[in-house]
Amino acid sequence: MGIFRDDSEAPRINMNGRQKLFILAIDFAIISELCIAISVASANMDTFTPSFMRIFFAMFLPTLLAGFYGHRKLRDNTQSAGS
Repeated sequence: MGIFRDDSEAPRINMNGRQKLFILAIDFAIISELCIAISVASANMDTFTPSFMRIFFAMFLPTLLAGFYGHRKLRDNTQSAGS
């Protein structure tokens, strides 16, 4: 059982094609950042966790902010800010 008892209770997310492509690009960027962070951090297994966290979050947070900003910027002019 999911979060909603019925699919009709789930909120509808409307995105245009540009937003969908942008989100896909952000997803690929995050997966790439994850691979890069694992690869670089695995060079020294004694400090893997702190190295991974430092490298990954240094790349992930700007990508996340760019994702939020870009998704809003690519919104259709006809869509209201509240939806």
